[in-house]
Amino acid sequence: MSTPRRRRDGGDGDAEPSDVPPARTPRQRAAAAAAPPGSGTVDRPASRKPSLLRDELPAVVLLVVLYMLQGVPLGLSMGSMPFLMQAKMSYTKIGIFSLAAYPYSFKLLWSPIVDSIYWPSVGRRRSWILPLQTLSALLMLLCGGWAEAQLNAGNAGGVTALFFVFVLLAATQDIAVDGWALTLLSKQHVGYAATCQTVGMNLGYFSSFTVFLALNDASFANKYLPGLSSAGEGAISLSGYLRFWGWAYLAITVAVALFTREPSAGSSGAPPANGTAAAAASNGAAIANGHKAGNGAATLRRSARVAAAPPGKPAPPANDHHQQRQQPAASDTSGSSCSSIGGADQEEVLPLREAYLQLWRVVRLPVVQLLALVLVTARLGMLTAEAAAPLKLLEKGVSKEALAGLVLAEFPMELLSALVAGRWAAASHPFDPWLTGYRTRLVLAALSTYLVFRFPAGAAALSDAPWHFAAVALIGVVTSFTSTLMFTSLGSFFNKVSDPSMGGAYLTLLNTVANLGVTLPKLFIFAAMDWLTRWDCAGANGAALSAACSAGGRGAAAADAANACTAAGGRCAMLRDGFYLLSGMGVCLGLGVLLMLQRVLPRLEAAPLSAWHARFGSKQHLA
Repeated sequence: MSTPRRRRDGGDGDAEPSDVPPARTPRQRAAAAAAPPGSGTVDRPASRKPSLLRDELPAVVLLVVLYMLQGVPLGLSMGSMPFLMQAKMSYTKIGIFSLAAYPYSFKLLWSPIVDSIYWPSVGRRRSWILPLQTLSALLMLLCGGWAEAQLNAGNAGGVTALFFVFVLLAATQDIAVDGWALTLLSKQHVGYAATCQTVGMNLGYFSSFTVFLALNDASFANKYLPGLSSAGEGAISLSGYLRFWGWAYLAITVAVALFTREPSAGSSGAPPANGTAAAAASNGAAIANGHKAGNGAATLRRSARVAAAPPGKPAPPANDHHQQRQQPAASDTSGSSCSSIGGADQEEVLPLREAYLQLWRVVRLPVVQLLALVLVTARLGMLTAEAAAPLKLLEKGVSKEALAGLVLAEFPMELLSALVAGRWAAASHPFDPWLTGYRTRLVLAALSTYLVFRFPAGAAALSDAPWHFAAVALIGVVTSFTSTLMFTSLGSFFNKVSDPSMGGAYLTLLNTVANLGVTLPKLFIFAAMDWLTRWDCAGANGAALSAACSAGGRGAAAADAANACTAAGGRCAMLRDGFYLLSGMGVCLGLGVLLMLQRVLPRLEAAPLSAWHARFGSKQHLA
């Protein structure tokens, strides 16, 4: 536990604020006088607590929109595309397509570059957000038609390569947005950054999954939107959807460029309070780095902690800049060099190698390693059921129209659940709702596997099996709610323990490990489903034939697919479906993981904040 620090005016750095604002330093008074009207640098009582809706609404809207754009390619790559590929490709090829999501799992490798290299005249975060969104927009506009052609041709490699680039751009932008989120919101509300991420990502994800899947289905569009679709065609194709979002990306990028600002930290005094949109945007730069805006060339900078205390005393903890943002008139000795107090003369140049070394120090922290164990094992129990059950329903004859109708009806409930889950996660210990969500999803995984087994074959429309479809919808809504609850709770915990002096790199590290628990197993799960599934070739008279069934896990359609068996006049029959065996094994594994979680999670929440932060230049910082 750190000892209270003394301000230059003789007061305690951690003392409760008084009704009278403390005196400003000459540097801070000069910065306040030079600030443009509406910049958020007006004096306000130090005791006033910022309101999320009153003072920080522009920052919240900005974060939700930026996270929404990241959800668009994720909704396609992790949601709609496997459904579109199911009728044309094997499960193994669908598993290969899951490689497109890998950039989100390995963005840690280049996150220090995103946090360190930027144009001072543009801003630390906007230097990456603006060009990345522009590149994404151009790819969507230029490659939409090619992507649809590769899909129709059954070319998994081409589709995977294009969406790999889409996700790579979104993952890199996520690093910058995560770093900006830590500084846009005040200390009291920084936990709501996870809620902003949840709402924004859900909007983008379900627009690309739920809404697009419904509008792309010919039966659904012809029945409910006849004016927007032709006979036998959906209301919007994959290429049309990509072009729509390409223009939307460009429009939002222009708005971010014109209506947000991220001035160089060395150009201002104390970081402004969160009073306006401009102030909210400028906080990202004020916390980022103090340096002189030069000729605009990319420079290598670091958010280094400067020891403002007398010689021999330790530097202030990295998270003290939140305290400083709430008391902008406090002396610069109570903060870190991540803040703009002190200007460019406090800046320290950090080689990129040191940024990677700092990440390595964080990885070696015992609590981080324990958290990593939790994150990489937590989804094993339900991943098979959640990833493959909808595809198995399509195999049983469920029409895309019926499935699109279900997911479209769930869409408003998805958004509502995101808000409710966000408030629940922010109002309690983060791992309490997370563990509730885990237990519920494990039960739902078992129920959904059983429901797929019992679902009547050939029930294409809702009227064919209303109770079964109602059960599918109910399980889908509850699964979505618990998934959102776990995601938001985990994000809230990440924001609380992350070291702000590392920018977005710390959050990226934790999110990377969490993503690994989802993306890495998928390829092996789909391949194992094909491997565990057994087929038999039967002749017209029912006699077994020696010809092989190379069905590739395409389900009922594979019975008459072109292969050695059908060429010999036979028909492929499934003897064993690998889905049920693999999903049952996963649920049993999940029960064992649950026992481990109940012992480990309280230890993680009880760990002091110092146990999560590694000091600059030290091998490792232990609590």
